[in-house]
Amino acid sequence: MFRVLLLLGVCLGTVSAQAEKIVFASNDDIPPKIYLEGSELKGTYVEIIREACKRMGVEPVFETYPWPRAVVMAETGKVDALFPPFLTEERKKIFYFPREPVSKTRNMAFALKKRNLKIQSFDDFKNLTVGVNDRYSYGADFDEFKKKLRLDHSTTQEMLVKKLSANDIKRVDVVIASEEAFWFLVKRMGYKDVFEQVFVVSENPSYVVFSKAAGKNHQQLAERFNKTLLQLKKEGVTKKIFDKYMK
Repeated sequence: MFRVLLLLGVCLGTVSAQAEKIVFASNDDIPPKIYLEGSELKGTYVEIIREACKRMGVEPVFETYPWPRAVVMAETGKVDALFPPFLTEERKKIFYFPREPVSKTRNMAFALKKRNLKIQSFDDFKNLTVGVNDRYSYGADFDEFKKKLRLDHSTTQEMLVKKLSANDIKRVDVVIASEEAFWFLVKRMGYKDVFEQVFVVSENPSYVVFSKAAGKNHQQLAERFNKTLLQLKKEGVTKKIFDKYMK
């Protein structure tokens, strides 16, 4: 009888352990939020999620995809959560958004310092070639306005930096990128005092969101994550993580 109960306990323990796993989907190329260094997944959001999950008593599992597929995986409930999307009315229909964002993302226009470009409004982009990452949103206003512009598309942040820095041929006049991602990559790629920020395109909070299609209990997960994230911010844990990657 003891052996039966022991075996039952092992089985129930296994089921419980499996139930405590939360699968988070993202792109693997949004440094410093998430990126691969060799085979190791690193990043500000990765560390914050790991710490939050530790306090929530659950195990995070990270899966990376091209961004459009990551969104579909979360939208259809094939994964539990997605990061780091901006909040839109359309996304509120398919995801549970915690009230608290993990951080605010400023999308900036960057140029070579030697160009001495002056940009004061969206209209000033009209005579320029503007480099963008075709996988990302830069905020609703610019996403609509960029349809009027001469765009050069890239699929990675590294491509944007290389095109902007090219000396042999001018590929782009400016690139639009996340402020923290751009400066993090510039540092890693060995550039120094070459670029400058010339215009704030948008500033949006970015989140860890939970899939509605994955079940009603994911609303509770979003609430628990929100509460834990607020505590991490109050304790200064998130600031220490961001400082570690940006300084």
